[in-house]
Parts: sequence; C-alpha cells; structure tokens
Amino acid sequence: MRLLKKIRIPAAILIVAVGALATYLVRGGFHRFEIAPYPVPPAAFTNWNDVLAHPRDISVTTFRTGVVHMDACLNLDPASPKQADCDHVPRDLAVLVHWVHHPRFGDVLIDTGFDDSFAKHPPYGSYTEAMKLFNWMNTVTNRQQQGEDLAAQLARLNVHPKAVFFTHLHPDHTGGVPALGPQTEFIFGKAEASFLARAAVANHFSGKSKFSSIDFSAAATMAPLGPSVDLFGDGSFWAISVPGHTDDDIAYLIDGATPVLLTGDASHFAWGFKNGVGPRGWNKAGTARGYGSLQELRAFARTYPNVRLVYGHEAEGF
Repeated sequence: MRLLKKIRIPAAILIVAVGALATYLVRGGFHRFEIAPYPVPPAAFTNWNDVLAHPRDISVTTFRTGVVHMDACLNLDPASPKQADCDHVPRDLAVLVHWVHHPRFGDVLIDTGFDDSFAKHPPYGSYTEAMKLFNWMNTVTNRQQQGEDLAAQLARLNVHPKAVFFTHLHPDHTGGVPALGPQTEFIFGKAEASFLARAAVANHFSGKSKFSSIDFSAAATMAPLGPSVDLFGDGSFWAISVPGHTDDDIAYLIDGATPVLLTGDASHFAWGFKNGVGPRGWNKAGTARGYGSLQELRAFARTYPNVRLVYGHEAEGF
C-alpha cells in the first residue's frame, strides 16, 4: 500500500507534465478559423480541351523565398519499393511562391513561402514548437538569403496581393502569411484546416480574419483530373482537388499564353512524378489517396504535353 502511494504521486506528476508538454507543442491546433465559403462562379468550360483552346490574359510568376534542406525522398511514400532508387542525399528544396496576375481580378498569390524570420532566426524561423521539434528529429533545416523573403520579393515586384490561394496548410507554404496585411483573404480546401494542420500553422495566421474555403464536393470532375473549380469564372484560373499529402490538397492550372500546372505537394519534385511515387500523407490512407491524385496529374501531363509543369519544391523549371 505504501509503495502504491509512493508511485501514485510521481505518476500523477509525470502525466500532468506530459499533458502540459503535449498541449504546449500542439497549442496552435486549438485555434479555429472562422471560415466562409468561397463564392464559386459558374464554370466557363466543362472540359480541358476547351479550356486550353481558349487561353486568357493571365500570367504566373514563380519565385523562391528560401530553401528546406533535407532528404527529399522523406516526402515520398516510405513504403514504395522505388525508395531504394531515390537519391537520399540531402538537398535544398525550393520554398516557392507563385504570383498570378489577372487584368480584371488583380493580383493573387499561390502559397506564401517564408517571411524574413528564417533569415533572422535560422534554421526554423516562425515555425511552431511542434514543427521545430519535428524538423530537429528529422534533421531538416531551413535557410534564407537576406532579401529573399516574401515581403522583399513583393516590394521588388511592386505587387500588393488581395488574396492567397493555398495548395495546402503546411508551414513551408504558410510561413509568409505574417508579412501580409490584415485585409488579405486566405483561401484553402474546405477539409484542409484539420487539427494537425492548425497545430502546424495556426500561429502564422495570428491577427488575420478573412478566411474562405473551396468545397470540391460540389465541383464537376474534369477528366483526367478530379473535381475542378473555375475560380474566376472565365476559364483562366483553376483549383483542382488532389488530396493525399493533406486532407484537401489543391493543384492549380493557370491558362495563359503558356498554360502552367502547379502540382503543389501532390508531387514535390520531378523524380517522384516521373517514377510514379506518391507523396507521404498524414497516414497510410492519405498516402493511398495521394497515389490516386498523382495518377490523375500524370495522365493529364501525358494528354496535354504543352502544359508546363511546376512541382511543389523543384528548384528548376520556372
């Protein structure tokens, strides 16, 4: 009996300490966003042949806001037999932002990359404590040159975006959010803001209030891709559902003079795309869904080879 009493108090202290640590690490996940539905206009076209036959006056410019230094193969399905053929030497993966300009609808971004905290406070910048721990455990570091951050790049381009469309809510895609004004609208998939996603990125959205979500459940499927949304209603800018890496991952097609398909992290880099190795998901089910999305993207690329591909973290090709 005395032994039980002696054990009970330290055990209770340990449980409280572990619980407090877990709460501290994932506290961002307790923040919820007040999210409005994105107002989806009627689609101008219902198939990709017609879309690509009618290019619009729209442009996309891609720039780098830093790098993630890691074994790129860690982002791919760990159970794939092709992992043995993947180059596991750590490399710099580009942290990309895409500026989309439309003469009528103005300037928007796809993802935000890094703010200047990654140059000021390397190697983890504005990451949450949970993400710092995850990076440290996986020997992942981040680097940024002075003046490479989102705000500096936008100032050089004289761009003032009114909205950001996210491929997904991971911190290397949301790290630049603090550099944007309070009136900027932030748009992502309806199912994207899960607890795990909020735990990873919610601190980036502190002080922000304009959130919208795209509901792909009501969107038409446009083969060979999945549900697709004509964001501006003129066929120029499309959001395409590619779940797997995260719950509501999105790829984007910009139908300008040279059409561009941004895969986001549905395919991190060219090797995975060309060899058919899907992205790692939150869990095994997510990884399995990622293969379905990757197959659709690869089928689209085969059908429309004139569309330029830009992968989620590929340093070349833009």
